[in-house]
Amino acid sequence: MTDLSTEYSQLENLFSVIQPPNGSQRSRLESLPENRLFTYGIPISEYDIREAVAKEAKDRKLWRYKAIKNMQIDNIEHSSCFHYVLESFTEQRSIAQATEPFSIGSHIDNSLYLERQSELDNNQSSSNQRRSPVQENDSINPWEYIIEPSADFVSQTKVIELPGSSHLTRCSNCSAEGQQHCFHCRGNGTDKCNYCRGTGMKAGVAHPAIYTHPMIGTFPHADMNMGYPGSGSVIVRPHDKRQSYAAGTPVHFMMKAGLPPPGIGQHDLCIFCRGRGIKDCTHCKGQGRKSCITCGGTGSIREFTKLKVFFAVERSDFFTESEIPQHLFHFATGDQVFYECHPYVLPLKKFEAKEVNEGSRKLCAEHLQRSLGSTKMLKQRHFVDAIPVAKVYYTMGKNSGIFWVYGKEHLCYIPKKSSSCVIL
Repeated sequence: MTDLSTEYSQLENLFSVIQPPNGSQRSRLESLPENRLFTYGIPISEYDIREAVAKEAKDRKLWRYKAIKNMQIDNIEHSSCFHYVLESFTEQRSIAQATEPFSIGSHIDNSLYLERQSELDNNQSSSNQRRSPVQENDSINPWEYIIEPSADFVSQTKVIELPGSSHLTRCSNCSAEGQQHCFHCRGNGTDKCNYCRGTGMKAGVAHPAIYTHPMIGTFPHADMNMGYPGSGSVIVRPHDKRQSYAAGTPVHFMMKAGLPPPGIGQHDLCIFCRGRGIKDCTHCKGQGRKSCITCGGTGSIREFTKLKVFFAVERSDFFTESEIPQHLFHFATGDQVFYECHPYVLPLKKFEAKEVNEGSRKLCAEHLQRSLGSTKMLKQRHFVDAIPVAKVYYTMGKNSGIFWVYGKEHLCYIPKKSSSCVIL
C-alpha cells in the first residue's frame, strides 16, 4: 500500500491553498449500480506449467531438460491471488500574488478588481490580519472557474492568471523612474580594465617610470578602500568633465606632467583602455544607471493573482495472502475480474474473498478522509485483478517437491531447499 504523495506540501511554500466550497463534494455523488459482476480467468494448463518450470530451471541451472521432461506431476492445485487497486483523482487550488513589467498594449482586466476594492473600502474589517483580496470576496472564489484536466488519472499542474485580479501600479523598486542606481560601478559608469589589470600597460604590469615619478608617487591598486569591489583601483575624476582614469597609469602621468612618460610609446599602452586603466561599466554601459529589472524601465508594473491547479493521483493497493512471496506478484499480471469508476466509489461488500472486502472498506475510508479539507475529489476508480496461481506437486526420480506457477506470464517460483551444512 503506497503512501499519499508529498507533492501537496511543496505548494504551501509559495502558494496559499484555497479550500473548496463546503458541500460541493457530496453533491457530485452519483448513483452506483446495485449489481456488481465478477468474472474470473482460465487456470494454468499442465503444458504451460512444464514450459514455465523448464525455463526457470534453465535460468537457475537447477535441473537438466531431460529430467524435467521425465518429471511426474502428481497434483495441481489451482487458486487465485487477488490484487485490489484504488485510485483517487483529486484537485487542489492555490493562489499567489505575482508581478510583471507593464508594456504598452498589455491588457489590464481590472474591472472586477476595482469593484472588489471599493467594496473592501466601504466594509473595512476591524481585524488586523492581512488577507488576500481573493479570500475577502466570494465573488471571485478560485473554485468558481472551471478548469478541466488534460487527462483523467494523470498527475499534472496548470498555472493561469485569475480573471479580474489584474491592476496597474507604480514600481516601488525604482520609485516609478524606470531606472535604478548601478551598484556594480557605484553609479560612476566606469570599472577597472580587465585586460591590463588597471595599469594601462599592454603587458599588464605597472611601469616604474610612472609610479616612481615624484609627481605621481602612486602605485596602481595602492588604496583598496577607494577602488571598486575586488579591483583596488584608485579612480581620478577630473572636475572639467574629462574622461576619468586610474591612478598610476600613463594617462595619469600625462595629466600631471603634461608630457608622455619617458620610454613609453603608443604601442606599449593597453589596446582596450588606451592607458586609462579603466573602461566603461558593462552593466550600465557607462551611464551609471540602468533599467529597472522589476518594471523593465517603464516605471509601472502589473500586479495579478496566479492560480495554480494541481491534479494528483493517489494510488493504494494490496495483495491477498498467498504462499508465494508477495513482492513477486508485482511482476505478474492477471485477469481483471472487476472494474468501477465514479465520482465516489463504494467499498466492495460481496466479493468472495473477505480480505478484499475488508481492504476495500479501509482504503475507501482513508482516501475519503484525505480528500476532506483543501482537496476536491474528482473521480475514483477501483478494480480487482485475479492472478492465477498453480501449486504443483511433482516427483523427479526419488525426489519429490512443490513449486508454483503464477501470472499470465507463467512465472515460476521454486523455493530454495535448506542447506544440509551444519556449523558446530
